[in-house]
Amino acid sequence: MKKIYHLLAAVLLSGVVFPLLAAQDEPKQAVPIPQINEGWRYSLTPYLWLLNVSGQVSYGDHTIADDKFPASQLLSKLQYAAMIEGEVHKGNWGFAANLLYSSLQTQGSRIVGQNDLGSTTNMNMGIYNLAATYTLYNSPKVYLDAMAGVRILTNMVKTDVNAQGVPAGTSLSSTSALTNPIVGVKGRVRISDSDYFIPFYVDVGGGVSGTQVTTQGIIGIGKAYDWGDISLNFNNLFYRTQNNNVTSNLDLYGAALGVTFKF
Repeated sequence: MKKIYHLLAAVLLSGVVFPLLAAQDEPKQAVPIPQINEGWRYSLTPYLWLLNVSGQVSYGDHTIADDKFPASQLLSKLQYAAMIEGEVHKGNWGFAANLLYSSLQTQGSRIVGQNDLGSTTNMNMGIYNLAATYTLYNSPKVYLDAMAGVRILTNMVKTDVNAQGVPAGTSLSSTSALTNPIVGVKGRVRISDSDYFIPFYVDVGGGVSGTQVTTQGIIGIGKAYDWGDISLNFNNLFYRTQNNNVTSNLDLYGAALGVTFKF
């Protein structure tokens, strides 16, 4: 748990220390809704995702393996993680990148149909969203971007099996890298005339690398400051893949706290 407290403290302190270091003599105003102009606009968002992970592997209609990583357990088993999002815009056009990498270990694995004695799973996972954006609508109340790009998922899973009837030293491993096109929309809606806003994001993709479908949805609430934003969101990312009649579902979901710096 100490690691997650350190990460949370870093995110929160960055929202206080960095703005003070970057403060200028001329006062600025909070901007809940970005406004299009011909100049360059940049933003950088380190964030903390309190992630829950669940997965299932099936052969035909028969489930052969089942894993769950609840947030309470995942935090205690987290070895390291990096989460950051960046955007650049000029006029209506822009580019957005969201990068996440984590390494974790859990003893919550089980081999379906076996009396488990304490199997251990290690997982190294990377999720990288890269997309071009175009602003469809912009007003003092609403900002809406269309986007098209790719999502890259890298996943290395190794389970050291400790189950009745299974030879000692048995391990199961899988390494995969999926690259799929995605399309979607993202933006925010201002709440009345306040500095608060509702951020939203939705995409869908798949059809490549054995991926039947991948989706991601985000919604939350944020507050604008003269230096940037702080937002609290709920994020859900889903994958369904199929290869050689083996179907895998991967569901990642949880609350995310982010601090956005604007330049």
